[in-house]
Amino acid sequence: MERKSFIQRFWKKALIILASFILLVMATAWYLAHRWDHQIRVQLKSYVLEMSDSLYNLQYDKLHLNLITGSLGIEKVSLVRDSAVYARLQQQHRAPRFLYTLSADEVNLKYFKVWRYFHKKQLSATSLILRNPSIVLELNTRNIDTTKPRNAYQNISDKISSIHLGNLQLDNTNLKYTYIKKDSSLIYTQLNELSVQIKDFLIDSVALQDPTRFLYARNYIIDLKNYQYRTPDSLYWMHVRDVHYSAEDRSIKIGQFQVDPRYNREQFDIKSVYQRDRFDVHLNDIDITNLEPRLLLENQVFQAGKVVINSGNLDIYHNRNLPPSPGNKLGKFPNQILLKVALPINIDTIIGKRTDILYTEINPKSQEAGKLSFKQVHGIFRNVTNIDTVIARRPMLTIDLDAVLMKSGKLKAHFGFGLKNNNGAFSVTGQVTNMDGRELNPVMKPLGMVEVKSCKINDLSFSMTGNEQGTTGEVKFLYSDLKVNILKKEDGSHEFKRKGLISFIANMLVIKDENPGKGETRIAHPHYTRDPNKSFFNLVWKTLFTGIKETVLGEHSPI
Repeated sequence: MERKSFIQRFWKKALIILASFILLVMATAWYLAHRWDHQIRVQLKSYVLEMSDSLYNLQYDKLHLNLITGSLGIEKVSLVRDSAVYARLQQQHRAPRFLYTLSADEVNLKYFKVWRYFHKKQLSATSLILRNPSIVLELNTRNIDTTKPRNAYQNISDKISSIHLGNLQLDNTNLKYTYIKKDSSLIYTQLNELSVQIKDFLIDSVALQDPTRFLYARNYIIDLKNYQYRTPDSLYWMHVRDVHYSAEDRSIKIGQFQVDPRYNREQFDIKSVYQRDRFDVHLNDIDITNLEPRLLLENQVFQAGKVVINSGNLDIYHNRNLPPSPGNKLGKFPNQILLKVALPINIDTIIGKRTDILYTEINPKSQEAGKLSFKQVHGIFRNVTNIDTVIARRPMLTIDLDAVLMKSGKLKAHFGFGLKNNNGAFSVTGQVTNMDGRELNPVMKPLGMVEVKSCKINDLSFSMTGNEQGTTGEVKFLYSDLKVNILKKEDGSHEFKRKGLISFIANMLVIKDENPGKGETRIAHPHYTRDPNKSFFNLVWKTLFTGIKETVLGEHSPI
């Protein structure tokens, strides 16, 4: 009994001592929290003012410091730019080019090492989480800053020796970025519902020289569900979906890029007034590697090593019933358009895989739609740039394509575009092999009023060089058993009728039904002067068609 009573008295005293110790710790924590809470409030605001030369003010509603859990919470936070101070700094040529404002519903610092902060001036925490932040970034290239450049560590070193955050997370972020050019024109970008993660963020005396870090962190990971943009002519929506960016990998993955017409074909024609191509584009699973984000953000230069498009669909519609566009299309070849793009671009390689292309054209004579399809297109674009210093070293943009033409034609083509001058200089070589000519009827009948009854296309090889004025080329068209029907179409009918006598005369007296024929291989050398109202691809097609026509009908045929 005495032993049991002794044990009970021992545990009773022990519990009293433990409770007293806990109360003492809690009282000390409360005292320190209250004291340090006040210091943090004062220091946070003064730090921001001093480090920004009074350009920014920190505002918030409530601040909570919990020493037990090591957490610091701030509600309704905003970092606000003082417009009067900014104007003064601009006059003194001391205003920074990069400006920002920030607000968030709540900022939470987890496992904040308070003792280390107050006694060693080291800000260290496991994580910093911003809930519903809104960030406005502005790059004003007109600002002249004559002050000595200082990095982040130099800015904080008078007050804090280091900052380390294991994870910095910005959930449901709205970002607005404004780029102000030298001529005062503006470029706006608005991104909503961004998710941003910054891993192992460190600012100290050596972090900037660490080659394993990018802007003081091991990695920046940014995810964006959807970005939508309406084109200036209001005819299209552009969508970018499921974007994932990793600074560590210097890569961007895009789930889908879409150019979506706002109107169906009939409405589009009404809105367009004049002839123009209507595009419907879906590109899927896009990978961009070796991206230079700092060049894009600070200098508006898009530079990347490789862009891979893993699949896609491109639907092009053109209605020739509409009046031609006023003016001409001079200066609108692919290389000329690239050189005129305001955004400097330098992409080493673009690879497009498994893309289907369909071109539909309405012929005003037949009032029918001709359709030309290219299936499983694979393309490699090299040296896609409009930057003078890059062009001086590599003056050619090249494109290699292979595809299935209509149902079975094996198509290969190589394009070369000159970038040193702006006259649209280009070259094309290509080949189509092993194709049944009847597969061309979906485009030949509506657009050419001709039906291929039979034709075995063994080899169609072509080459041409030219510029925006015209082309010179060579076409070798090897075929056999060519027979055609010349067609007519009555008003109000969708049916084509054969012109019997004209078809008979054409097959018997005019058309050469094979090449080689009678021991001779005919090779055409077409010259074609460009119609300035027609496109680049029209010029290529017309040159090729001229060579085919000369081969089939003879160079001086009346047809």
